[in-house]
Amino acid sequence: MSLEACERETAIHCDDETKTWSIYTRQQRVITKLKRAGIEPYKIQEDGAHWYKDIPFERISFRSESKGRNMTEEQRKAAAERLRKARKAKGGE
Repeated sequence: MSLEACERETAIHCDDETKTWSIYTRQQRVITKLKRAGIEPYKIQEDGAHWYKDIPFERISFRSESKGRNMTEEQRKAAAERLRKARKAKGGE
């Protein structure tokens, strides 16, 4: 059964008292990420919704977007030269 975009959702609840997360999701991408992290649902509904509970705070993290480096052409050349020297010193070239 395929869900419409508006039907796919994830709700995350944070409990400061027990320092745990509870998650309800119908998004396959989130389900896959949780499975890869070794977090298993305690309940799966017929419609594909997954329920997770008592996940320790430290098991879930949010990352800020990488901004990348804004280097001038001169800085790029200097970094390339340092990398070339480091590779040569290590015996890579």
